[in-house]
Amino acid sequence: MKVDQVLCAAGPVDAVTNQALAYRRLFDGWGWEGTDYAEVIAPTMEGGLVKPLRSLAGDRGGGVLLVHYSGYTPAIGPLLGNGRPSLLISHNITPAKYMWDQEPFEGVRCSLAPDQLAELAQRADAVAGVSEFNAGELRVSAGRDDVSVIPVLFDRSRLGSPGGEVAAARGPRVLFVGRLAPHKRQDLVIRAFAGLRRLCPEARLTLVGVPISGAFEAGLRGLADELAPGAVTFESGIAPEALWDRYRSADVFLCLSEHEGFCIPLLEAFHFGVPVVARAAGAVGEVVGDAGVLLSPDDDLTTIAEVLRIVVSDPELVSELRLRGERRLAVYDHELTAARLREQLTILAG
Repeated sequence: MKVDQVLCAAGPVDAVTNQALAYRRLFDGWGWEGTDYAEVIAPTMEGGLVKPLRSLAGDRGGGVLLVHYSGYTPAIGPLLGNGRPSLLISHNITPAKYMWDQEPFEGVRCSLAPDQLAELAQRADAVAGVSEFNAGELRVSAGRDDVSVIPVLFDRSRLGSPGGEVAAARGPRVLFVGRLAPHKRQDLVIRAFAGLRRLCPEARLTLVGVPISGAFEAGLRGLADELAPGAVTFESGIAPEALWDRYRSADVFLCLSEHEGFCIPLLEAFHFGVPVVARAAGAVGEVVGDAGVLLSPDDDLTTIAEVLRIVVSDPELVSELRLRGERRLAVYDHELTAARLREQLTILAG
Protein backbone atom coordinates (compact mmCIF):
# COMPACT_ATOMS: atom_id res chain seq x y z
CA MET A 1 0.00 0.00 0.00
CA LYS A 2 1.08 3.56 -0.68
CA VAL A 3 0.22 6.75 1.24
CA ASP A 4 1.55 10.16 0.23
CA GLN A 5 1.20 12.94 2.79
CA VAL A 6 0.81 16.64 2.03
CA LEU A 7 1.41 19.46 4.52
CA CYS A 8 0.74 23.15 4.16
CA ALA A 9 4.17 23.88 5.67
CA ALA A 10 6.90 21.84 7.33
CA GLY A 11 9.29 22.78 10.11
CA PRO A 12 11.31 20.99 12.80
CA VAL A 13 9.27 22.27 15.77
CA ASP A 14 5.90 22.34 14.03
CA ALA A 15 3.30 20.08 15.68
CA VAL A 16 1.59 19.17 12.39
CA THR A 17 4.92 18.27 10.79
CA ASN A 18 5.79 16.07 13.73
CA GLN A 19 2.42 14.35 13.41
CA ALA A 20 3.05 13.62 9.73
CA LEU A 21 6.49 12.21 10.56
CA ALA A 22 4.91 10.06 13.30
CA TYR A 23 2.43 8.78 10.72
CA ARG A 24 5.32 7.97 8.39
CA ARG A 25 7.03 5.92 11.07
CA LEU A 26 3.82 3.95 11.41
CA PHE A 27 3.54 3.45 7.66
CA ASP A 28 7.15 2.30 7.47
CA GLY A 29 6.47 -0.20 10.24
CA TRP A 30 3.47 -1.53 8.33
CA GLY A 31 5.53 -1.90 5.17
CA TRP A 32 3.65 0.88 3.38
CA GLU A 33 5.29 3.12 0.81
CA GLY A 34 4.89 6.83 0.13
CA THR A 35 6.48 10.28 0.34
CA ASP A 36 5.80 13.39 2.40
CA TYR A 37 5.42 16.79 0.72
CA ALA A 38 4.93 20.43 1.76
CA GLU A 39 4.44 23.66 -0.15
CA VAL A 40 6.67 25.55 2.27
CA ILE A 41 9.67 23.88 3.93
CA ALA A 42 11.65 25.64 6.65
CA PRO A 43 15.39 25.94 5.93
CA THR A 44 16.06 24.26 9.27
CA MET A 45 14.01 21.19 8.33
CA GLU A 46 16.17 18.08 8.21
CA GLY A 47 17.01 17.40 4.58
CA GLY A 48 15.07 14.76 2.69
CA LEU A 49 12.32 14.10 5.21
CA VAL A 50 9.82 16.32 3.38
CA LYS A 51 9.97 17.12 -0.34
CA PRO A 52 8.67 20.20 -2.20
CA LEU A 53 5.01 19.85 -3.11
CA ARG A 54 5.69 20.66 -6.75
CA SER A 55 7.47 17.33 -7.12
CA LEU A 56 4.24 15.47 -6.33
CA ALA A 57 2.84 16.43 -9.73
CA GLY A 58 5.23 14.03 -11.44
CA ASP A 59 4.29 11.09 -9.23
CA ARG A 60 1.84 8.81 -11.03
CA GLY A 61 2.13 5.94 -8.60
CA GLY A 62 -1.38 6.25 -7.20
CA GLY A 63 -2.20 5.22 -3.66
CA VAL A 64 -3.98 7.26 -1.01
CA LEU A 65 -3.39 10.98 -0.58
CA LEU A 66 -3.44 12.17 3.05
CA VAL A 67 -3.65 15.95 3.49
CA HIS A 68 -2.80 17.51 6.86
CA TYR A 69 -4.55 20.88 6.78
CA SER A 70 -3.36 23.71 9.00
CA GLY A 71 -3.48 26.86 6.86
CA TYR A 72 -4.25 28.38 3.48
CA THR A 73 -2.18 26.76 0.75
CA PRO A 74 -3.18 27.41 -2.89
CA ALA A 75 -1.34 24.42 -4.35
CA ILE A 76 -3.37 21.86 -2.37
CA GLY A 77 -6.66 22.56 -4.14
CA PRO A 78 -5.91 20.75 -7.44
CA LEU A 79 -4.78 17.62 -5.60
CA LEU A 80 -8.24 16.65 -4.34
CA GLY A 81 -11.22 15.38 -6.29
CA ASN A 82 -9.21 14.07 -9.24
CA GLY A 83 -9.93 10.37 -8.75
CA ARG A 84 -7.16 9.57 -6.27
CA PRO A 85 -8.61 8.41 -2.92
CA SER A 86 -8.00 11.08 -0.30
CA LEU A 87 -8.22 11.69 3.44
CA LEU A 88 -8.24 15.26 4.73
CA ILE A 89 -7.32 15.78 8.40
CA SER A 90 -7.98 19.18 9.96
CA HIS A 91 -5.47 20.23 12.61
CA ASN A 92 -7.33 23.48 13.22
CA ILE A 93 -6.92 27.04 12.02
CA THR A 94 -5.97 29.91 14.30
CA PRO A 95 -8.61 32.66 14.06
CA ALA A 96 -7.25 35.57 12.05
CA LYS A 97 -8.10 38.11 14.75
CA TYR A 98 -5.13 36.93 16.79
CA MET A 99 -2.65 37.58 13.99
CA TRP A 100 -3.49 40.96 12.46
CA ASP A 101 -1.53 43.10 14.93
CA GLN A 102 1.53 40.84 15.14
CA GLU A 103 1.85 39.09 11.76
CA PRO A 104 -0.49 40.57 9.11
CA PHE A 105 0.65 38.10 6.43
CA GLU A 106 -0.23 35.21 8.72
CA GLY A 107 -3.52 36.97 9.42
CA VAL A 108 -4.33 36.91 5.70
CA ARG A 109 -3.59 33.16 5.52
CA CYS A 110 -5.74 32.50 8.57
CA SER A 111 -8.62 34.54 7.14
CA LEU A 112 -8.55 32.62 3.83
CA ALA A 113 -8.12 29.18 5.39
CA PRO A 114 -11.67 28.41 6.67
CA ASP A 115 -13.28 28.75 3.23
CA GLN A 116 -10.52 26.73 1.60
CA LEU A 117 -10.78 24.01 4.24
CA ALA A 118 -14.56 23.76 3.73
CA GLU A 119 -14.10 23.50 -0.04
CA LEU A 120 -11.41 20.85 0.26
CA ALA A 121 -13.53 18.89 2.73
CA GLN A 122 -16.35 18.77 0.21
CA ARG A 123 -14.00 17.25 -2.38
CA ALA A 124 -12.10 14.78 -0.20
CA ASP A 125 -13.27 11.18 0.00
CA ALA A 126 -12.92 11.11 3.80
CA VAL A 127 -12.57 13.91 6.33
CA ALA A 128 -11.44 13.92 9.95
CA GLY A 129 -10.45 16.30 12.72
CA VAL A 130 -7.85 15.65 15.40
CA SER A 131 -10.49 16.56 17.99
CA GLU A 132 -14.26 16.61 18.21
CA PHE A 133 -13.93 20.39 18.42
CA ASN A 134 -12.32 20.46 14.97
CA ALA A 135 -14.64 17.84 13.54
CA GLY A 136 -17.72 19.69 14.75
CA GLU A 137 -16.62 22.94 13.14
CA LEU A 138 -15.97 21.11 9.87
CA ARG A 139 -19.33 19.36 9.86
CA VAL A 140 -20.96 22.78 9.91
CA SER A 141 -18.68 24.59 7.44
CA ALA A 142 -18.45 21.76 4.89
CA GLY A 143 -21.97 20.43 5.33
CA ARG A 144 -20.73 16.88 5.87
CA ASP A 145 -22.15 14.65 8.58
CA ASP A 146 -19.47 12.00 8.10
CA VAL A 147 -16.52 13.92 9.56
CA SER A 148 -14.77 11.55 11.96
CA VAL A 149 -12.20 12.08 14.72
CA ILE A 150 -8.67 10.72 14.43
CA PRO A 151 -6.87 12.02 17.52
CA VAL A 152 -3.29 13.14 17.64
CA LEU A 153 -0.91 10.19 17.48
CA PHE A 154 0.75 10.31 20.89
CA ASP A 155 3.70 7.99 21.47
CA ARG A 156 4.69 8.02 25.13
CA SER A 157 7.70 5.80 24.47
CA ARG A 158 9.45 8.71 22.77
CA LEU A 159 9.18 10.91 25.87
CA GLY A 160 11.30 8.81 28.19
CA SER A 161 10.72 8.05 31.84
CA PRO A 162 8.14 10.23 33.64
CA GLY A 163 10.18 10.27 36.84
CA GLY A 164 13.10 12.46 37.69
CA GLU A 165 15.28 13.27 40.63
CA VAL A 166 13.49 14.47 43.74
CA ALA A 167 13.94 18.22 43.88
CA ALA A 168 15.38 19.89 46.94
CA ALA A 169 13.12 22.20 48.90
CA ARG A 170 12.26 25.13 46.65
CA GLY A 171 9.39 27.27 45.49
CA PRO A 172 6.75 25.94 43.07
CA ARG A 173 7.60 25.68 39.39
CA VAL A 174 4.95 26.64 36.81
CA LEU A 175 5.31 25.54 33.17
CA PHE A 176 3.63 26.27 29.86
CA VAL A 177 4.75 24.86 26.50
CA GLY A 178 3.51 26.33 23.25
CA ARG A 179 4.44 28.73 20.49
CA LEU A 180 4.70 32.30 21.75
CA ALA A 181 1.63 33.61 19.95
CA PRO A 182 -1.34 35.83 20.83
CA HIS A 183 -3.95 33.07 21.07
CA LYS A 184 -1.78 31.10 23.50
CA ARG A 185 -2.13 33.98 25.97
CA GLN A 186 1.26 33.74 27.61
CA ASP A 187 0.53 37.29 28.78
CA LEU A 188 -2.25 35.95 31.00
CA VAL A 189 0.00 33.12 32.19
CA ILE A 190 2.54 35.73 33.29
CA ARG A 191 -0.13 37.83 35.02
CA ALA A 192 -1.63 34.81 36.81
CA PHE A 193 1.85 33.69 37.82
CA ALA A 194 2.57 37.15 39.24
CA GLY A 195 -0.50 36.65 41.42
CA LEU A 196 0.80 33.28 42.60
CA ARG A 197 4.16 34.84 43.34
CA ARG A 198 2.54 37.28 45.75
CA LEU A 199 1.31 34.20 47.62
CA CYS A 200 4.47 32.12 47.05
CA PRO A 201 7.43 34.50 46.56
CA GLU A 202 9.79 31.65 45.58
CA ALA A 203 7.62 30.55 42.62
CA ARG A 204 9.20 30.37 39.17
CA LEU A 205 7.68 30.24 35.68
CA THR A 206 9.13 28.68 32.52
CA LEU A 207 7.67 29.43 29.09
CA VAL A 208 8.91 27.13 26.32
CA GLY A 209 8.07 27.98 22.73
CA VAL A 210 9.27 29.55 19.50
CA PRO A 211 8.02 33.16 19.20
CA ILE A 212 5.78 34.21 16.33
CA SER A 213 7.96 37.31 16.07
CA GLY A 214 10.78 39.04 17.88
CA ALA A 215 8.52 41.95 18.75
CA PHE A 216 5.92 39.68 20.34
CA GLU A 217 8.56 37.93 22.43
CA ALA A 218 10.00 41.27 23.51
CA GLY A 219 6.58 42.36 24.69
CA LEU A 220 6.17 39.23 26.81
CA ARG A 221 9.65 39.60 28.26
CA GLY A 222 8.90 43.20 29.15
CA LEU A 223 5.70 42.17 30.90
CA ALA A 224 7.55 39.47 32.83
CA ASP A 225 10.25 41.92 33.91
CA GLU A 226 7.59 44.34 35.10
CA LEU A 227 5.37 41.89 37.01
CA ALA A 228 7.77 39.14 38.09
CA PRO A 229 11.36 40.34 37.68
CA GLY A 230 13.88 37.52 37.59
CA ALA A 231 11.25 34.81 38.02
CA VAL A 232 10.28 34.03 34.40
CA THR A 233 12.46 32.01 32.02
CA PHE A 234 11.89 31.94 28.25
CA GLU A 235 13.24 29.05 26.19
CA SER A 236 12.89 28.09 22.53
CA GLY A 237 14.42 25.56 20.20
CA ILE A 238 15.56 23.30 23.04
CA ALA A 239 16.26 19.61 22.46
CA PRO A 240 13.49 17.12 23.30
CA GLU A 241 15.48 15.72 26.21
CA ALA A 242 15.76 19.22 27.71
CA LEU A 243 12.03 19.75 27.27
CA TRP A 244 11.26 16.51 29.08
CA ASP A 245 13.43 17.72 31.95
CA ARG A 246 11.35 20.91 32.14
CA TYR A 247 8.25 18.78 32.62
CA ARG A 248 9.95 16.61 35.24
CA SER A 249 10.86 19.66 37.32
CA ALA A 250 7.44 21.34 37.01
CA ASP A 251 4.84 21.39 39.80
CA VAL A 252 1.93 22.57 37.66
CA PHE A 253 1.20 23.09 33.95
CA LEU A 254 -0.82 26.26 33.31
CA CYS A 255 -2.62 26.65 29.96
CA LEU A 256 -4.70 29.78 29.41
CA SER A 257 -4.96 29.54 25.61
CA GLU A 258 -8.08 30.98 24.04
CA HIS A 259 -7.91 28.70 21.02
CA GLU A 260 -6.46 25.19 20.68
CA GLY A 261 -7.31 22.54 18.12
CA PHE A 262 -5.85 19.88 20.41
CA CYS A 263 -2.81 20.95 22.55
CA ILE A 264 -0.35 18.05 22.70
CA PRO A 265 1.57 19.52 25.70
CA LEU A 266 -1.45 18.63 27.85
CA LEU A 267 -0.81 14.95 27.15
CA GLU A 268 2.90 15.46 27.75
CA ALA A 269 2.09 16.96 31.14
CA PHE A 270 -0.08 13.94 31.98
CA HIS A 271 2.74 11.61 30.97
CA PHE A 272 5.18 13.35 33.31
CA GLY A 273 2.68 13.47 36.16
CA VAL A 274 2.39 17.26 36.13
CA PRO A 275 -0.97 18.56 37.43
CA VAL A 276 -2.82 20.57 34.77
CA VAL A 277 -4.70 23.81 35.30
CA ALA A 278 -6.27 24.96 32.02
CA ARG A 279 -8.85 27.27 30.52
CA ALA A 280 -11.69 25.25 28.94
CA ALA A 281 -11.38 26.85 25.49
CA GLY A 282 -11.31 25.24 22.06
CA ALA A 283 -10.44 21.55 22.37
CA VAL A 284 -8.71 21.93 25.74
CA GLY A 285 -11.65 20.77 27.84
CA GLU A 286 -12.16 17.80 25.53
CA VAL A 287 -8.53 16.72 25.83
CA VAL A 288 -8.24 17.27 29.57
CA GLY A 289 -11.53 15.63 30.51
CA ASP A 290 -11.61 15.12 34.29
CA ALA A 291 -7.83 14.88 34.56
CA GLY A 292 -7.13 18.53 35.33
CA VAL A 293 -8.56 21.64 36.92
CA LEU A 294 -10.60 23.33 34.21
CA LEU A 295 -11.11 27.06 34.41
CA SER A 296 -14.08 28.97 33.09
CA PRO A 297 -13.37 31.82 30.64
CA ASP A 298 -14.94 34.03 33.32
CA ASP A 299 -12.39 33.11 36.00
CA ASP A 300 -10.27 36.14 36.77
CA LEU A 301 -6.54 36.29 37.44
CA THR A 302 -6.99 36.35 41.21
CA THR A 303 -8.99 33.13 41.03
CA ILE A 304 -6.42 31.49 38.78
CA ALA A 305 -3.57 32.45 41.12
CA GLU A 306 -5.46 30.96 44.07
CA VAL A 307 -6.15 27.74 42.13
CA LEU A 308 -2.43 27.48 41.37
CA ARG A 309 -1.59 27.98 45.06
CA ILE A 310 -4.02 25.25 46.08
CA VAL A 311 -2.68 22.78 43.51
CA VAL A 312 0.99 23.26 44.37
CA SER A 313 0.35 23.03 48.11
CA ASP A 314 -2.04 20.05 48.31
CA PRO A 315 -0.22 16.68 47.98
CA GLU A 316 -3.47 14.69 48.00
CA LEU A 317 -4.88 16.76 45.14
CA VAL A 318 -1.63 16.36 43.21
CA SER A 319 -1.77 12.57 43.66
CA GLU A 320 -5.37 12.46 42.46
CA LEU A 321 -4.63 14.59 39.41
CA ARG A 322 -1.67 12.39 38.53
CA LEU A 323 -3.86 9.29 38.68
CA ARG A 324 -6.51 10.94 36.53
CA GLY A 325 -3.89 12.12 34.05
CA GLU A 326 -2.60 8.58 33.68
CA ARG A 327 -6.13 7.29 33.08
CA ARG A 328 -6.80 10.06 30.59
CA LEU A 329 -3.83 8.99 28.48
CA ALA A 330 -5.60 5.68 27.83
CA VAL A 331 -8.11 7.59 25.69
CA TYR A 332 -5.22 8.65 23.45
CA ASP A 333 -3.42 5.32 23.48
CA HIS A 334 -0.99 5.11 20.58
CA GLU A 335 -2.16 1.71 19.40
CA LEU A 336 -5.83 2.68 19.45
CA THR A 337 -5.21 5.79 17.35
CA ALA A 338 -2.94 3.89 14.97
CA ALA A 339 -5.62 1.24 14.46
CA ARG A 340 -8.24 3.90 13.73
CA LEU A 341 -5.96 5.56 11.18
CA ARG A 342 -5.05 2.27 9.54
CA GLU A 343 -8.69 1.25 9.20
CA GLN A 344 -9.62 4.55 7.54
CA LEU A 345 -6.74 4.41 5.06
CA THR A 346 -7.32 0.73 4.24
CA ILE A 347 -10.97 1.44 3.44
CA LEU A 348 -9.97 4.29 1.14
CA ALA A 349 -7.41 2.14 -0.65
CA GLY A 350 -10.14 -0.39 -1.40
